[in-house]
Amino acid sequence: MRVTFSPLERSAAAKPNETILDVARRASAPLGNSCGGIGVCGRCRVRVVEGHENLTPPTRFEQGEGRLACQAVVLGDCTITTTYW
Repeated sequence: MRVTFSPLERSAAAKPNETILDVARRASAPLGNSCGGIGVCGRCRVRVVEGHENLTPPTRFEQGEGRLACQAVVLGDCTITTTYW
């Protein structure tokens, strides 16, 4: 299970039950967050470019477009981007 952060050209393997935010930290991909990963601040919102099906279903905190990196658990390969990279 590999998460690629585009266009940063960075990627890292996901361990079981890891969120996109966990993998981003290991890959040194800068993602904002301030709520401690509970899903209420919305600062870690990302857009899934490829591999939507390889993430857990959206939680009740995820509304609108995109996913919250602190809430989406990686189940397989995916590619992620943000509006600020």
